[in-house]
Amino acid sequence: MEIQELIMPKDLENLQLPDPGLLDYYQLAEKRIFYIDYEIDMAILEVQRNIILINIADKDIPVEERIPIKILIDCPGGLLSETMSVASAMVQSKTPIITINMADAYSGGAILLMAGHKRYAMPYSKAMLHTGSGGTSGTFEQTEEQQKMYKRQVEDMGKFILARTGMDEKVFKRNKTKDWYMSTEDQIKYGLVHEIADNIFDILI
Repeated sequence: MEIQELIMPKDLENLQLPDPGLLDYYQLAEKRIFYIDYEIDMAILEVQRNIILINIADKDIPVEERIPIKILIDCPGGLLSETMSVASAMVQSKTPIITINMADAYSGGAILLMAGHKRYAMPYSKAMLHTGSGGTSGTFEQTEEQQKMYKRQVEDMGKFILARTGMDEKVFKRNKTKDWYMSTEDQIKYGLVHEIADNIFDILI
């Protein structure tokens, strides 16, 4: 019997299997669990979109009966504008949002951590606050305006931190000009989180 060569249809030749990470993402998203484990850029707006969609889906459910959104953070920080945009949506969400510092919540990651309605830190996790850095380019007048805008953004970020933590303003001003690292205990002391997550699965499941 002659064996015929198996020929793949041309429209399937370049077909690639889906990224296995996408399956993990959608399985967690179905349970309202989202990871922020990357440097903050425009991609963070996907989390914001999910928060909006969940609030729309929950609009007829009493707030106290809604299934919370859980955001797990291990983040080095990133773009300030996008950070504050997502943080604002988190604070305004009527569906409760739980944030958990899984390992490192630095800079913008700490801002997102503080945006949760209920906030936890894993044992041995760390947080870091600072005023960040802003690059400028263009003419002298353009860079001057950019610096003014960034200064206003940093001031708004400071107001957000104080409002979300209840931290003493003098303590904040004394530490904000450096990279201010905090242990798990410090995160509780200064109001970044409410509790240590003794068992994360009691929170997630």
